[in-house]
Amino acid sequence: MKALELLVSLVIMKILFFENKFFPKGKEGPGFDQEFNFAHERGVAFEGTGAFFASGINHGGDIHFLDTSDGTSIDLKGWVTKSFGDNEPVASKYELGTFYKRIWRPLAFNSSFHKAISQEKLNESFVALRILLTKLEALFETIEPSVENLPAYGHKIRELLLLACMEVESAWAAVLKENNYATSGDRLTTRDYIKLKEVMFLDAYDLSLQSYPRFPSFNPFKSWVSTNATESLVWYDSYNKTKHDREENLKFATLENVVHAVGAAVVMFYAQFGFNFGAGPNDPKSSVIRNIFKLTTTGLVKYEKEFYIPKVELQAESRRPAPSWEWVAINYPF
Repeated sequence: MKALELLVSLVIMKILFFENKFFPKGKEGPGFDQEFNFAHERGVAFEGTGAFFASGINHGGDIHFLDTSDGTSIDLKGWVTKSFGDNEPVASKYELGTFYKRIWRPLAFNSSFHKAISQEKLNESFVALRILLTKLEALFETIEPSVENLPAYGHKIRELLLLACMEVESAWAAVLKENNYATSGDRLTTRDYIKLKEVMFLDAYDLSLQSYPRFPSFNPFKSWVSTNATESLVWYDSYNKTKHDREENLKFATLENVVHAVGAAVVMFYAQFGFNFGAGPNDPKSSVIRNIFKLTTTGLVKYEKEFYIPKVELQAESRRPAPSWEWVAINYPF
């Protein structure tokens, strides 16, 4: 048992999240008595081939490293403690260079996720999303998205509400299917879909309308809870009601609900393919979404210990760190 525990410990200790007690500096050198700039209050350290690496989390900047190719008596935890003053860094079981299928997450430091994204699935999903956004813009030409008009309802709104929620459902199902999720029932329901909330960081996305600042900002998935997996999503519950009984429930097809539903489709697109879809900020698809919705993601901070981390190696000639662009796809263990 002790041998097994030691093996598990060695695997876990390959990635450590730490608080930089020496912020905005760090310490290096043979006696760790020399200062270097490390302008991050929190960081991640990990063991690569021939080196220990450390970076601020999701803030870019250079990767700090210790070349261990000639041998060293210090382990990763000891290096973190000496370099950043954290005696109790948090270990992670994450395996460097892996990602969950069709689940985008921020990278812990500068690298590229482009090769991990299926461009075919991205393009198919974007076509569906662009139709929703076009219809929403057309709706705004008839109904001003203002606070006074939030309760407004009607058949054209219902039509778009149905389309938007079906697209969200399609995305939920696609992610689960991609990861070989096995449902306990005959079909997937919100009891299955809600498992994606924290896996995909869905409650970390806040949206507002670019051209209509009076429309209240919103978070489509923040209220989603497993104890009430359908009704806790008001826009989705409204979709179910008006889908199954239009005559009685047309009043639930409101402007507020349809904006939230299209916003949820936007969030699902980002949560699958990333902010810039792996191709950079000049990707023309980005402007199609951002012309309508403004995205804020401060909520991602609470998930930063679950960001993806690429493999890094020291280049043979320069002995400088170089993140890999190659990723290995794995199933999320639901």
